[in-house]
Order: sequence, then structure tokens, then C-alpha cells
Amino acid sequence: MIKLFSSKSGFTFIELIAVLVISGVLILFGSIGIMKVVKIYFSQKTNSEISYKGQLAMIRTSKEFRNLTRVATGKGKTTSIVYDIYRNAKLETHKLSWTGTIGDPLLYDDFSNNGNILVDSVKNFKLEYYDAYNDKDPSPIWNSSTILIKVTLDLIGVDNISSVFTGKIAPRNLP
Repeated sequence: MIKLFSSKSGFTFIELIAVLVISGVLILFGSIGIMKVVKIYFSQKTNSEISYKGQLAMIRTSKEFRNLTRVATGKGKTTSIVYDIYRNAKLETHKLSWTGTIGDPLLYDDFSNNGNILVDSVKNFKLEYYDAYNDKDPSPIWNSSTILIKVTLDLIGVDNISSVFTGKIAPRNLP
């Protein structure tokens, strides 16, 4: 009779440990999944910013090259160009250059200061010069018969994945 009144209720120590172990495993796998999602989010955000920077750099380069009036003799090469444009009815000399070292910025210099960074984390920058619209073999150096400039900009993204931007620009104000 005494047994009926003194019934024990609750969990054993082994049951509690089993619940804690199972809970810990579930939390571990859940946190790994959440960490992957967060990493993917930040990777996409960074790649989006790189894409935006690349597009802005290409737009700026296109505007500059469309309005150029002259390229300095011997100054139109594969990784740099020195050119003249008219801005506000005034002739200005500008320079676009990259050192050729991966990770260095693409510099835009209007010679009023020491150069502005147009875009950073450049993996490759290349200028090619065409003498005709259907020209198959571009020249690595500007010459007086150049009518088209091809710009290739390769930026370093997350996990060293490249974002490549390419455009062909026809200068309007050449003599």
C-alpha cells in the first residue's frame, strides 16, 4: 500500500543526457546551415558592389573616350592612355592607367591632383585600338587611324572570382 502513495515521476539521468546530446546535434547542424546562408548573403552583397563599381568605371571610361579629341603621341598603350578632352569649353589632359599588378586600382588623373581611384581591386585592364569597325586584329598601341577603343576591365570578386566588363567606344571628336 505504501508503494501506491510514493510513486516517483520524472526523467532519469540517462534520458536527460540523451535529450541534451540530441538537442546539441540539432543546434550544431542548424547553426552550420545558418552560417552558410549568412556567408552566401555577404558574398552576394560583395559581388553586387563589385559589379556596381565595374559598371560605374565603364560608364565613366565610355564618356571620357567618347569625348576625347586627341591622344598624346606614344601615350596610348594597353594599360594606360593620356588624352585630351574639352570640358566646359576648356581643353584638359587626362590619364587613365593601371600598373599591371593584380589588386592595384585603376587610376583616373586629370592632372589637377595626384590621381583618383576610378575602381579598386583590378585583376586586369586592357585597351585595344581598332582601325576599322570590322577589324579582327586590334593594335596594342594608339595610332592616328584608330577609330575604336575596346576596354576590358576585370575585377577581383569573392573567392578570387572575376567580374569582367567589356565595351567598345568610338571617339566622336577625333580630327
